[in-house]
Amino acid sequence: MDKYTPHYDLAVIKADVRRLGRRAFTRTAEACGDALGFSIEDMQEVIYELQNWMLYKSMTTYRDHRVWQDVYHTHSKGREIYIKVTYSPDGAPPVISFKEKNI
Repeated sequence: MDKYTPHYDLAVIKADVRRLGRRAFTRTAEACGDALGFSIEDMQEVIYELQNWMLYKSMTTYRDHRVWQDVYHTHSKGREIYIKVTYSPDGAPPVISFKEKNI
């Protein structure tokens, strides 16, 4: 299921990224960001600069239709970046995906 309004408060996601530091990114997100030449600090800055209008869509996971993920598109270092975030009160990484958007 998709919708075109954010499911999560972006300010909460940004606060979690600030609080968790490196742990805010899944291993896959961190590896993809690194492959693009982004340090963890670079990736954090990209997250901090996200705005609500950059939302592409919100969608449920394939595994569980009750779990939402917000997808943002932005630009950094001359690349179009695809970022997928979620929120879990148990402290799981909010940034699930950080990769170059497929054209």
